[in-house]
Amino acid sequence: MNKKLYLLPLLLLALVLTSCEETKEASKFDNWRPRNEAFLDSLEQVYQDKTDPSLKFFVPLTDPNGKIFYKDITPEKTTLGVTPLYSDSVQVYYRGSYIFGDVFDQNYLGKDGPDPDFDEPLDCYVSPYVDRPSGWPITTVISGWGEVLQHMKVGQRWRVYLPQEYAYGTSGSGSIPGYSTLIFDMQLQAIME
Repeated sequence: MNKKLYLLPLLLLALVLTSCEETKEASKFDNWRPRNEAFLDSLEQVYQDKTDPSLKFFVPLTDPNGKIFYKDITPEKTTLGVTPLYSDSVQVYYRGSYIFGDVFDQNYLGKDGPDPDFDEPLDCYVSPYVDRPSGWPITTVISGWGEVLQHMKVGQRWRVYLPQEYAYGTSGSGSIPGYSTLIFDMQLQAIME
């Protein structure tokens, strides 16, 4: 009987250690692909049900079967300019985030939008396929940006929902994992001369 009492604490200790080893902290990116696909499905459903009349989409020029959803969040009484051409260079303010809200990149900090007195716009090509010389200060963009910028007018601010096929695809880039639907708050500031 005494031997059984000595074994009981050892058995309990073994159970505790085993259960601690099986505990794994969940990552923000667990089940990432299905979560992003579900997010896009929910946008489609919101659009179909007309529960958010500000949600719109356009068909990308390079993919007649695709959709890029967006909301025009331009402040009222904003004077709008022209739409840039595919061959233009533009200045853009942006904030990029994941579907769960964490920001991965931005060039303005204000919660109400960019402030031209303090924030610096990104100089970029509209075309994502420009071969730029090394050291050239103008940035090449992802294909989704090229599509979006050809639909915006100077002065407009949009919240854009880019599916992975118009962003970084299945492989991702840097800290952005593959299959990421990216949300961009973009303001087209100017077309560069």
